[in-house]
Amino acid sequence: MISLLPEGASPHLVLMAEAARAGATELNTRYGKLDRSSVESKGPADFASDADLAAENAIALVLKRGAPDFGFEGEETGITKAAHGRLRWIVDPLDGSTNFIWSVPYFSVSIALAEGSRVLAGIVLDPLREEMFCAETGKGAWLNGNQLKVSDRQPRQALISVSLPVPGQLKGIDEDRYLAGVRAVMHHSAGIRRLGSAALDLAYVAAGRLDGYIEDGLSYYDFAAGKLLVQEAGGRISDFAGHDPVAGSVVAGNPALHAWLRNSFVA
Repeated sequence: MISLLPEGASPHLVLMAEAARAGATELNTRYGKLDRSSVESKGPADFASDADLAAENAIALVLKRGAPDFGFEGEETGITKAAHGRLRWIVDPLDGSTNFIWSVPYFSVSIALAEGSRVLAGIVLDPLREEMFCAETGKGAWLNGNQLKVSDRQPRQALISVSLPVPGQLKGIDEDRYLAGVRAVMHHSAGIRRLGSAALDLAYVAAGRLDGYIEDGLSYYDFAAGKLLVQEAGGRISDFAGHDPVAGSVVAGNPALHAWLRNSFVA
């Protein structure tokens, strides 16, 4: 698998890339061959399979071997506190599980390194396309060795990824207000998409493939790595209230588009 990291990548980022590839290998082995009897429901329209756990175990093995004292926060296996300090890995081994289960080719591996609430490094890997999006604080965002920059498009020219919530998903806004925001974006943009992987959507915003992204009801492991990608590519990301997102709602885009998107949902 391609593993192009930017020149000067830190040892931590190199380790993260190795771990992401290990997780991706488990996913690629199982993609399109999943035994549906292994699929379990974790909630409304929220599914997991043995692929999620196999990928997380493979990722954890690499990370714990390379940095045994760091904490670990995984979607499938939970939280292990750091032996010393506040450094921890934040891992979503398969972001886009529903797509994966239905053989829709849009899912990702997401790994972030955080110190407290500050993300220091992030990787989002698309296993099928062999695209590795990565970022470190103050070093920019990159895709297979090429530096990324968010788009400069205005709303009328913008393509926006917008989640369509399942029952119980919304946390920061009521359903009527959210759907009114979706309608506003539909009517005043180039179009909306519902793609199914928060981490990969944010990577696409960083790359300028998408111009904006909005969703509610997320967990931190869904977007920790993607948050840094957007920031290091020159974009803005916040929750509905305009604060640094830690869970729940996420609004991302170039600076002008971010303000318009947020106002579409909270004004």
